[in-house]
Amino acid sequence: MVMAYPDGNNSKKIATSHQIQKQHIGGVLFSKGTIKQQLIDTRDYQNQSSVPLLIAADAEWGMAMRLTDISAYPYAMTLGALSDGQLVYALGKRIGLRKRSIGVHVTFAPVLDVNSQSNNPIIGVRSFGDDPRNVAKQGIAFMEGLQAAGLWAVAKHFPGHGAAKQDSHLALPIISSSKEVLDSIDLLPFRYLIDNKLKGIMVGHLAVPSLTGNYTIPVSTSSTVLNDLLQKKMGFNGLIFTDALNMNGITGSTNNPALKAFMAGADVLLIPEDLTKSISNIKSHYISGKITPARLALSVKKILSAKYQLTLDQSKRDFYQVLPFNSVDRYLLQEIAEQSLVLVNHNENFPIKAKSNLYFVALGIQNDNTFLKALGKFTRVRELSAFEATTHISPNETLVVGIYADTTTPWKKQYLSTTSLQQLKKLLKYKDVHVVVFAKPYVLHQISNLGECSSLLLAHQQEAAFINAAAQMLFGKIKALGKLPVTTVGFD
Repeated sequence: MVMAYPDGNNSKKIATSHQIQKQHIGGVLFSKGTIKQQLIDTRDYQNQSSVPLLIAADAEWGMAMRLTDISAYPYAMTLGALSDGQLVYALGKRIGLRKRSIGVHVTFAPVLDVNSQSNNPIIGVRSFGDDPRNVAKQGIAFMEGLQAAGLWAVAKHFPGHGAAKQDSHLALPIISSSKEVLDSIDLLPFRYLIDNKLKGIMVGHLAVPSLTGNYTIPVSTSSTVLNDLLQKKMGFNGLIFTDALNMNGITGSTNNPALKAFMAGADVLLIPEDLTKSISNIKSHYISGKITPARLALSVKKILSAKYQLTLDQSKRDFYQVLPFNSVDRYLLQEIAEQSLVLVNHNENFPIKAKSNLYFVALGIQNDNTFLKALGKFTRVRELSAFEATTHISPNETLVVGIYADTTTPWKKQYLSTTSLQQLKKLLKYKDVHVVVFAKPYVLHQISNLGECSSLLLAHQQEAAFINAAAQMLFGKIKALGKLPVTTVGFD
């Protein structure tokens, strides 16, 4: 399976067409571009292939993960704060329907990594949280929603990327957990989903010495992990995908990674760094008998069976359409926003009384003044700078502090600057301060005196639905239903 870019670049499209027509690849993973171009390219590529292509999308929070002209859905860690798995199922199904309508068969989601390392450089809010049972619960709901829509869910990154301190795109992370820890934490969500008819699993490029006995062998090339553990012991008989084979997590430690991954038990080889060489290596090993006919037939039959099942309802390969973002999506976003908000702590001053004169201070960079407008629907509010708030108003006034981080992608670093922390410390000396965090929950780790505020709300993301829900909760218009998806410290 190769990567294709629906960005209108003709030379890239010609290269992909060559891979389909001359090298007979079995599938395409679409990356950065537009949904309009992806529709065109999907139709063209399918018509160029003698056997229907398996079309994949790396779209954990919808197609907006890669495409620029489509709206995003909430991140997994936001969903991890929900008590109601039915909302997660509904979102998975809606995402699945929208993907399936544009010709996507397979999605590399849900992320089942238990984010036990808070400084994980690549997983973070892509995970449902650090509680393996909650990750399993939300993962099952998301998977069942996707698969109810006719999409195949591919859970990742087996056997678990959550404890990593390195990004496997850049290096080979070492997961030093014991077998007992892996079994009770990292493998638990995968086990649950396998038992509930998960269709696919993506294997990460990770060194896990407790499984392989080696610090330099990626588990994606280990038959002990792919064959003995995943297939035999855990009973998984679905499609096994590698993570991208051009990542430094495997290329930096392994010669001929596509060949070794296939020989270890992988079915779908994702984005080989050198496609021509990878095909040649597998052919030569088959001819020499190092790859047996039975081993090749196993993966071929699994892939063809998947294609048959996934294309059964497609009478025409060129019938694709975009399902627009509509009232269904807006309703889901609103419900998720309202039900995922976490009231971390509060005192007798919560909720805010509507007759209060309210002052608002923003720390960090806010996208716009949506929160100020939302607060203004309930009472008179005035925005001040942190300096103005600490020098120009009475300590007895009611103050709302919005803490902001860039939540446009999960890979942006989210933290409070030293200046903002100092300003917040001063503001929390006031009698009635309500803090709302529009950032990942780990930002709470930075703050040592959150117990001093009248209320603390975790609102996750800088999106209108979350901002409006936060204002409603501050004034007692909606109930607090969310729970922290990760363990936090720093407040009483």
